[in-house]
Amino acid sequence: MQQGQCAFTLPEVMVASCLGFGIGGTVIFLLVQAAVEQRVGLAAATVEKSAYYLQSSIVNCFRGMSANQGLSPDYTSALRDGDGHLLGYQTVFCFSANTNGSYTRNQISVDPASGRVTYVPDVTMPTTSIIWMTNTANVVLRQLCFSTSYNPDGSLNGSLVNVQFLMDDNGASQQARNGNPASVYRSFSVHMRSDS
Repeated sequence: MQQGQCAFTLPEVMVASCLGFGIGGTVIFLLVQAAVEQRVGLAAATVEKSAYYLQSSIVNCFRGMSANQGLSPDYTSALRDGDGHLLGYQTVFCFSANTNGSYTRNQISVDPASGRVTYVPDVTMPTTSIIWMTNTANVVLRQLCFSTSYNPDGSLNGSLVNVQFLMDDNGASQQARNGNPASVYRSFSVHMRSDS
């Protein structure tokens, strides 16, 4: 080596390499974490949007139904928990008042296998059904059921409908089903419209 030329010594190169690998590793880790958070955020937003639309459709439907006629469950569609306790019904009938004093029978039903929630505005014309939701690759309806409330005297109040549903991202966020931040559980009640 000629005089006046400078070079790094082996220890300096090794220290610089270790620092470079450490900083590079930290940057890569932060980028991976940002990608995971973005995936979880997108999954949560997608599920939340579907939950909002389903809840809005159910609330708007029941608010226009007859409180005098109330809710009639299809007792064959009972949904029970693991201990056999009744959670509610997956198919229900409600009634919309006509101007001539008669009522049109409506139906809301859930197909648990496909997550399809179907609303039929007139059961005498089932071809006019409206699909409110169906499972996709990014959103799965795990449970939806309806039940009536009770009056203070213990009798059923068919005009106050209780609704509960559970949906999640079907693993799109790559999180475990338990504690998944993209899981949405809703429980709410809707009072039907008074006919008078």
